[in-house]
Amino acid sequence: MLNHMPNTIFRMYQNENSKYKSSLFDLIDGTHETKQTKGLAYLLSLSARFLNDFLSINKVQKAIKESLSTSEYLDFLDSEFVTVDAEMTSITEKRIRRDITLSFFNKNRKALVLVIEAKSIKSEFNQDLEKQMHRYVDSKFFPNDEGIPKFAVALTKYTYPFQTSNFASLTWIEVIHILHRIIKLSLDTTNLLIVRDYYQFITGVDKNMNYFEKEILSVPAGKTFMEINKYQVHACPNTPSYNYRDPLFITFRQKNGGVMNRLYKIEEILILPPANQAVLNDVLKSSMPYKERLLAYIIDRKKGHGFKSNDTYKFYILSETEHISLPHNPHPEKNNAGPRYYTLAEMLSGKSIIVTDTK
Repeated sequence: MLNHMPNTIFRMYQNENSKYKSSLFDLIDGTHETKQTKGLAYLLSLSARFLNDFLSINKVQKAIKESLSTSEYLDFLDSEFVTVDAEMTSITEKRIRRDITLSFFNKNRKALVLVIEAKSIKSEFNQDLEKQMHRYVDSKFFPNDEGIPKFAVALTKYTYPFQTSNFASLTWIEVIHILHRIIKLSLDTTNLLIVRDYYQFITGVDKNMNYFEKEILSVPAGKTFMEINKYQVHACPNTPSYNYRDPLFITFRQKNGGVMNRLYKIEEILILPPANQAVLNDVLKSSMPYKERLLAYIIDRKKGHGFKSNDTYKFYILSETEHISLPHNPHPEKNNAGPRYYTLAEMLSGKSIIVTDTK
């Protein structure tokens, strides 16, 4: 017998290679997207703290409250237990599969059914998502939920402009924020290891708060600088040549030297085809708080610099209040085209000529 309990490391081999450390999430079968979904379902069933924090996200909380009557909402708040089903399949000939189904019970009666459609953390715009979500709450496909209040959440990389009030759009970064907070503050001591394992699995890193790839993205503003300042919105083609790393802040290099005079906090990133009027109508009907300035930016830009027809664009929605002024007018030694990445420490150093982040 051993004289003391040793530390252990579990490693799982794939393609003749192994991870230095592996967790139970690496044992889940399926593609990366289904692993994310099944792992999320398992975590929701295991950690009451994570489930409660997920439901407490402002967009989820507000949408649930607005979609239920007062008595239905009170029944939901008094739920005594929750069942979590992963990949629930409809009984119809044409099979419809919900990623995650949360059924809230009060006195052995369903008070609410919440469906989560979890797209891959790497996937981008899906024009048919709203149509897909409607099937998940249709009693024709899931008759056991007939007469029960239903609500659906889409979990995607970027925000989706739903026009249906019974749907909410969440981003993976919001979930990652919850995981990080639980770990940092040790809010669920019983399940802290499994929360940490899922956090590491979903981010692919074992670092403190590095779920953004770079601190600052710097891009040449070119002809759209006036529109950016006016509407606090920036857009670039959603193509491989504009495959920027996700930053915490963004700044814009001006002509004649590449001076940067302000850092902008990024509120959200959306993928939209600006030439598709049907999609823009969905944005107009949505509850997005920034929809007016986004649409105004698109209209103004069409009059000026324009968009490439039939292409999708990545729209950076910038905070209207969270700016950092750069009175020392930092700039690169040479103002070349393309993206540059900087650390906050370098950008705020007070130096006029700054160097890129080479990590």
